Amino acid sequence: FWFTLYWVLFGITTLLLSILFIPRGMNKKIKDRFSSARKSLNTSYYSVLGIFALAFLGTAGVVYYNTQILNPYKTSYQIETQQVNYEKQYRRYADMPHVSILDATYHIDIYPEQQAANGRVELLATNKNEVAVDSLLFTVDKTYQQALSIPNSKLVFEDKELGFLIYKLDIPLAPRDSIKFTTTFDYTPKGFKNSVDNFSMIENGTFFNNLQIMPQFGYSKSYELGDKNKRRKYQLAERKSMPDLEETCSQLCLDNYLSEGAADWVDVQTYISTTEDQIAIAPGSLLNQTTQNGRTSSHYKVDHPSQNFYSFSSARYAVAKRRWKDVDIEVYYHPAHSVNVNRMLDAVEQSLVYYTREFGPYYHKQARIIEFPRYSTFAQAFPGTMPYSEAFGFIINLEDENKNNVIDAVIAHEMAHQYWAHQVIGANMKGSTMLSESFAEYSSLMVMKQKSTAQEMKDFLKYDMQRYLSGRRSETEQEQPLVSVENQSHIHYGKGSVILYALQEYIGEAKVNNALRNFLEAYRYKEPPYPNARDFMRYLQPEVPDSLQYLLLDWFEEITLYDLRVASANAKALQDGQYEISMNIVAKKLKFDGEGNSTERLIADWIDVGFYADRDEKEIIARERIYINRENTILKFTLNQLPVKAAIDPLNLLIDRVEDDNVKTVTLEE
Repeated sequence: FWFTLYWVLFGITTLLLSILFIPRGMNKKIKDRFSSARKSLNTSYYSVLGIFALAFLGTAGVVYYNTQILNPYKTSYQIETQQVNYEKQYRRYADMPHVSILDATYHIDIYPEQQAANGRVELLATNKNEVAVDSLLFTVDKTYQQALSIPNSKLVFEDKELGFLIYKLDIPLAPRDSIKFTTTFDYTPKGFKNSVDNFSMIENGTFFNNLQIMPQFGYSKSYELGDKNKRRKYQLAERKSMPDLEETCSQLCLDNYLSEGAADWVDVQTYISTTEDQIAIAPGSLLNQTTQNGRTSSHYKVDHPSQNFYSFSSARYAVAKRRWKDVDIEVYYHPAHSVNVNRMLDAVEQSLVYYTREFGPYYHKQARIIEFPRYSTFAQAFPGTMPYSEAFGFIINLEDENKNNVIDAVIAHEMAHQYWAHQVIGANMKGSTMLSESFAEYSSLMVMKQKSTAQEMKDFLKYDMQRYLSGRRSETEQEQPLVSVENQSHIHYGKGSVILYALQEYIGEAKVNNALRNFLEAYRYKEPPYPNARDFMRYLQPEVPDSLQYLLLDWFEEITLYDLRVASANAKALQDGQYEISMNIVAKKLKFDGEGNSTERLIADWIDVGFYADRDEKEIIARERIYINRENTILKFTLNQLPVKAAIDPLNLLIDRVEDDNVKTVTLEE
């Protein structure tokens, strides 16, 4: 409103001034226009012009006070410089031993009408190191006015500009000893900013997580500059986004990649309040709820110690519920956005059925989907709760409700994270996101497979395949094999899911799921050391027959792509009503290094060939897995009906650089 008023008043003021200089008669010289303007300036004109000019200046003052004094902002260069200074000054503290959270109690008050929230977090932490900890280091965020209260300690260093704090303990904390302390936060907007930069606290649809409101323990690597060219510009050392994957776990496996040592499995309860016309949601079971003086207070507690990653929400929600065994399935949604809610309940139930059968128990008493406004378009998994943007879930138009869609797929993915990330999580090194994101996306595909046709699954695979191929084309860092992926989304989402889905087509769903289930059972909710990708491969390798062991090397350990093509496909009618099909196929296998350089390798692979009964490639009438060990191969088949098209890798299981030439129309010879 103030910015709009500012520009409207500026426009009116300049318009009034410009009217004075409109040419009158034949006088077009600037000198004559100024003379004419002076003559036109009478008392009334002065008054009108003065009123608007003063209003403009007053509004400009309000804007300046709010955006420069109350809410001064930093340019992108200033933010970049702060990141550089933070790293140069405090990088030396990155490996200092620190404490780990055991128990957290949140006290949160949300004030939607002011778009504000404040509260405190009572923490119990322990020293899991083999040496005593004599100092506690923190990085605080001024946006949330974070502060700490640590008994028997002294603040010995504070960098207010960069938010780095050092507390010296009066008595060093011995190994396995614990300490209690409190953090506080306060997000209360003052006036207005130059631009809206925080959509977490809003009037209807507040959604934030604990990492926003709590200080970060020690030096935060997430604050470092990631762009390698900028790092070179500021003479910063080359940065690895994640430590290298280790064959045998070292000290690195004591931290997981999500919390980086700040916590392992945490008991959490939350006391949260909001206005009485809204519902406040925190992780865990609702133990108590009261309304008093226009505010509703709720007490939640998680049903099982979980990763230190929790969300908090408040809005004027409608609630849809369903009971599946001992789990309450709940969808919290804006009342006007009910069109897909029943489908969401179905999707959660379908996921629970498959995952509990294949991977084991679900350890929460509820599975909640929580709508948030479309300032962002994503879904996210926290223990037992899954915030989901209205944009691609609640208001999306599903053209054909009988087919698979983004809602089923996304919910299946987020529900899978209740296992992959929230029951087992990888160590802080390369390959760990395969254990969460690749496994979750594969699990989602398997839920979809339960009710989908082969063609529909082919469409899902094509989406993930293109995600990978387009991502590797725009790769700014070195591409990594799947087993050592370093948080590259096109690899752990796209490539990982395609490879795991293809593997279950080759060795069977039961064998892949058996490897996943055994791996999960070995590490479920276990204290450090955390597993890495090598640990999983040790569970997968025995499930793969000797004839297909090459797939583990090609697909997981190396970067392998295929170049498959049907050069020709001809059919000849036989006397008994059958048809002889002759296919000329071209098959190449390419190995890539991290820089994108390729080397052609001799192909010696099992690859599917198949035949379609229709031009739309919806009905496969025959499919056979063939061992191909040369680039050019002629294959012959006898079929009971004349196919319309012939294909190599008809289900798109292999990562083919160009998939458009995998299919050829069959020509009937006279």
